[in-house]
Amino acid sequence: MIIGSRLRFASPAFFMLQPIVIEIKQLVILHLLVTAALTGLIWVVQLVHYPGFRYIDHTQFNDFQRHHMQSISYIVAPLMLAEVAFTVWLQIEFWNKSEVYLATIASVLLMVVWVVTFSISAPIHGKLATDGYDRQLINKLVSTNWIRTFAWSARAGILVIISLRL
Repeated sequence: MIIGSRLRFASPAFFMLQPIVIEIKQLVILHLLVTAALTGLIWVVQLVHYPGFRYIDHTQFNDFQRHHMQSISYIVAPLMLAEVAFTVWLQIEFWNKSEVYLATIASVLLMVVWVVTFSISAPIHGKLATDGYDRQLINKLVSTNWIRTFAWSARAGILVIISLRL
C-alpha cells in the first residue's frame, strides 16, 4: 500500500518481521536500473547481435535462431515484466504530480517497445526459426529494431530526469 511517499511491502514472514519500507526515489532507481539493463542489452543486440545473424552458417541458422529465441527470453522476459510493473506503479504514483507528463511519455514508449516486439520482431524471429536464413528478413529485423533501441534509450533518459527531480 502507498503511505505518503512510501510504498510498504510485507515480508514473506510478515507475522514475524516488520514491513520493508522503500522510498519512492529508491523504486524509481530500481526502475531505472531495469530499464538501463534493457537499454544496454538492446544496444548490444542492435549493433552486434542482429547484424551478426548475417554471418551464421546458413545450414545451422534454424538451430541458431531457435537457441537465440529460447536463451534471450530467460534474460529479457523477467526484465520486461518488471519494467511493466514499475511503469504501472510510476504512472499511478505520479498521477497528480508534476512528473505525470514524464511518466506518461515513459509509459507510451514502453507500449511502443511491446507493440514492436510482438507485432514485428517476434514474428520475424519465428519466421527465421522455421524458414531458415533470409537476408531480407534479417535486414528488416535490424532496421525495425531501431524503434525499440530509441524507445528504450528515451525511457532511460526520462527515468534519469525523474530520479534527479525527486
